[in-house]
This record gives sequence, structure tokens and C-alpha cells, in this order.
Amino acid sequence: MRIIFGCSGCSQRKFEELEKKYKISSGHAIQKYDLLLSRGFTSNGVDISVISGLPVNRGVTDKKLIRERDDRESDVGYHYITTLNLPGLRQLMIFFGALFGVLRLKKDKETFAVFDSLNIACALGMIFGCKIRRIKTAAIVTDLPEMEHNSSFVRRINNSIFKMTDSFILLTEQMNERVNKKDMPYIVLEGHVDSDAPLPGEQLKYEEINGKKTILYAGSIKKIYGIQSLVNGFLQANIADSELRIYGSGDFLPELEALCEIDSRVKYMGVADNAEIVRQEQKASLLVNPRPPEPEYTRYSFPSKNMEYMASGTPLLTTALPGMPGEYYPYVFILEDHSAGGICAELKRILALSPAERRTMGERAREFVLKNKSNTAQAKKITDFLSETSRINDSAENKRNNKKS
Repeated sequence: MRIIFGCSGCSQRKFEELEKKYKISSGHAIQKYDLLLSRGFTSNGVDISVISGLPVNRGVTDKKLIRERDDRESDVGYHYITTLNLPGLRQLMIFFGALFGVLRLKKDKETFAVFDSLNIACALGMIFGCKIRRIKTAAIVTDLPEMEHNSSFVRRINNSIFKMTDSFILLTEQMNERVNKKDMPYIVLEGHVDSDAPLPGEQLKYEEINGKKTILYAGSIKKIYGIQSLVNGFLQANIADSELRIYGSGDFLPELEALCEIDSRVKYMGVADNAEIVRQEQKASLLVNPRPPEPEYTRYSFPSKNMEYMASGTPLLTTALPGMPGEYYPYVFILEDHSAGGICAELKRILALSPAERRTMGERAREFVLKNKSNTAQAKKITDFLSETSRINDSAENKRNNKKS
């Protein structure tokens, strides 16, 4: 199988170069998603070519010409679209770069195009190129356009892309009714974790180092994500020899820093790279995602952080988000009441368990996601899905042709 993958991702080597050259401070989650999926395809024997509109724009540099040499890493070929870093013109060049990128690539019998639907210019260019070359397409939808963009014009373009694509790779089941108006084939994949995630045994727990039962939160520290309730719930619990470590940035930061001055058990650790975060997750006693499940957007999202937490081997306490399938429930602690009082009660209950009991829960969660949700496993589901939908479409077309004859 051959897959043409349209996104803003690049090789890890290239991303590190861009970080140094342009001081990129965001886009790490998207890069990780794209990189792991690309590697997952190669692990399944797929010949993959990436067409990338790099994440370099006016927000990170005033440099006019953005040109990076194509490269290859982990058996993935990367083509980087050259752009002029000017409003409108950059997007136009990504569109034509993706279009001609599809036209110039070799097409085998079983060739498909997979693209990030929110990367509009790249997605649209690939759609037109694939229409010309009669290549079947699959749109990855990780967020709804109306929740990602304020511009009605951009949302209309996104909806046009949805109408032209042949199939969908969705983050949640609820997304289907919102984006798949033509009832095209679809598959639900909440995301993926690295099949080569570091083993938990490589890190000692803080409980073993300093006797502290360490609760950890890493992510956006916005009030809407329940971070204030988490801090208040922890303080109410008043668990002996415990501490709460928080990584990230957001609108709760000023209040958090003030609380840290008052109570040393709450520690703001700043912003750290993903490798360091993963190490800290493995050293913690409990990981928490207190995100309230009531807002509508939670129906159309699945926090990648939950998967990363589970892969760490440290147990996870999370709210029952609407976009989280029931198959996850046996492997996590469910927070039914996400108020400060509810969090207080759950922290007391979980940290009263023995380290061995908590370790067993974390190990079961890790085993579950690595077996069922790794980048290799999820890429296999996508390739099987593409092959099956292609077979069904070919069979239907043959029947139509036979009837005509």
C-alpha cells in the first residue's frame, strides 16, 4: 500500500532544527500526532510520502522565504512546500504545493491520500490533486471547524472539504453526525500513543525517592479545564506526605503561583518538553485530568493527554468525558464528581490504596493502550479500513458497470 499524507508535520530532526531556527513554542502536539502516525504506517509496511506545509508562519518569523530541504527519516519521505511568508500568499502556495505534490508522486494500484482536514490549504490542494489522479481520500478530523476557527469563510471551506472526501478518520463517534453529511465510510480513532513509549521501570517513583505521594497534572492550566477545582480539592484532602505538581500555562497561572507561595505542597513546575513530562508522569503516584464533561466540545474531543498518561504506567483519575469510549473505563479511575469536594474524596480514596494496587492499575492501563491504541495498531486499523472501503467501492462500481452493459 502507498499513502500520501498531507499535514504540517515533519521529521523529528527537521522539527528540532525549526525550533532552534525560528524559536517555535507551539505545535508540539500536532507534530507528535503526525510523526507517530507516519511511523505507524511504515511499521505496517506502508510506503508513505508526507507533503507538509511546515508550521512556520508570521507568528514565529518575519523571514519572507520559507524553504527547507526535503528529507527522509524512519523510512518516511518528507516533501516540504516552499512558501512566501506573507498573508494569503503562504496559504495559496501551500495549496498549489500540495496539488502538484500529489500529481508528481508515483501512483500504485493501492494508493490512498490521508490528510489533516484542519490544515485547509494542504487538504484542499490534495483533494484537487486526488480528483485528477483518481486517488481515494480520507480526511482526519481531530476537531470541528466551528470550534477551531472563528472565520465563517474558513468554516465553509472546511465543510466543502468534508463534502469532497471519500472517507473519514474521526476522533469521536459524535463527530460523524456533524461532518459526514453524505454518509461516507468512517472509522473512529481517539488518537495514538508511541509503541516505543519508555518503560515505567526506568524511573523511580517519588514515593520511593522522598516518601511523597505525588499527584501530577500536565497540560493547559485554564480554569475551564477544572484546574482550579483540582488544586482546591487537593488542599481540602490534606493527605499526609503528598504534593501536587502542575506543568503548563494558562489563565489560572497567576492564582496558582500565589497559592504556591502560601502552601508548599502545591508546586508549579513551569513548561517542560514532552520527554521531561513523560519522565515526571512515570515518577508520580497519580495523574489527573479534571476536565468538566458538560461543555458541548467534550463530545467532539479526546484528550491526547489521557493516552499519554495511560502509557506512562501511572494510574489515571479522569472525568467521564463524552468522547471517551466505554472500553477505557476499566483501566482508569473515573471521577464522577469533578467539584473540589468530589476531587478531594477521590484523591483520599485512591492514595489510601497500597502502592502495589495503584501500580497494578497503571500497568493494566499501559498494557491496554499499547496493545490497542499504539501508533502501529491505529495505523493498521486505518490501512485495513482503506483497503476494505476500496474493495467495497470497486465491487459497487463493477456492479453498476455490469448493469449498464
